[in-house]
Amino acid sequence: MYPAACPKCTTPRLRGPGGPAVSCTRCGLVFSKWVEARSGRSSDPDDEVAGRPVPAWREGRVGEFLARLAVPPQSMGSGSRIAHGLLLAALFLYSWPFILGDVRTADAWNGFLHGVNLVFHEAGHMLMIPFGRFMHVLGGTLGQLAMPLIVAVAFIVKRDDTVGASVGLWWFGQSLTDCAPYIADARKLQLELLGGGTGAERDGHDWEYLLNTLGIAQYDILLGNLVKLAGGAVMLLAVAWGGWMLLQAHRQAGPPR
Repeated sequence: MYPAACPKCTTPRLRGPGGPAVSCTRCGLVFSKWVEARSGRSSDPDDEVAGRPVPAWREGRVGEFLARLAVPPQSMGSGSRIAHGLLLAALFLYSWPFILGDVRTADAWNGFLHGVNLVFHEAGHMLMIPFGRFMHVLGGTLGQLAMPLIVAVAFIVKRDDTVGASVGLWWFGQSLTDCAPYIADARKLQLELLGGGTGAERDGHDWEYLLNTLGIAQYDILLGNLVKLAGGAVMLLAVAWGGWMLLQAHRQAGPPR
């Protein structure tokens, strides 16, 4: 099996229109020669360094996917890099209302993205109906968290676009913070629900049921803040990842000709 990354310089093995690259884009190592050297079928002294084994985590489909997370977009022009950079800067600034917002009031979450998340939240409920009441209720949260991850993975698998994937990861972090106020509201039940009325007026909501079923409703505010903290960390990590990939793409592009 060919390696997911170059065993000589550790550069991730790129995938083009015709399939995975046959040689390393950085040092020029031919992967078929590496396979021969590793199996003992080649005596070429130049293959000694190339014959070093790669770490186990780099082998197989999972290793190949993880290696691709460090590959900057290959066909991004200067205008596209500037536009993506401005988008990441905007996402960085937009992260702070969610990071600093009070989960007990949910004021920071009454915006456009809450409505987007709500669509996938309700779809998640529908998909989980066959799996019992607990999973049906939890399915709303699972649905709104799964969709951003699907977007991020699709950018990697289909387009080798780590910058686009970082935006999907940012959305996942924001969706995590979107869940936090409802977790923190498990006992007070004061948040407005879809269709009008608060949890107290409508006999509870998702996280009131989930936390009470698990017997941990007394920790609702603590759990809400922990989820908000995790979501905020993911958002900032996503922006940093996207920015680093843009920088690497800029360096690989070189000076304009």
